[in-house]
Amino acid sequence: MIPTIPVAFAFIKGLKMIYFALNSDGLMYNLGDHGDYEAATDTAENLKLEVIWLFCEDEARNIANFIQLEIEDKVPCIYGE
Repeated sequence: MIPTIPVAFAFIKGLKMIYFALNSDGLMYNLGDHGDYEAATDTAENLKLEVIWLFCEDEARNIANFIQLEIEDKVPCIYGE
C-alpha cells in the first residue's frame, strides 16, 4: 500500500481552483476558477465586492464538513438554546 499525504495540490502553480468570497453584505460569492489567490482577489475587486474572507474550494469543503458534523452530532450551542 502506498502511503498518502494530504497535500493541497491546487497550490502548485498553474493548477486551477474555485475560490469563494464572503462579502460584507453577508452573502457568499463563487468567484470561479483561478490559478491563485491573487487572481481571485483581482476578480473580487473587479466585481466591487467588499470581501471579509476569501477562501478556496479545499477550505470550503473543510468548513462544510465541519458544519455538517456539528449539525448531525447536535452539539449544544454554547450561546444558549
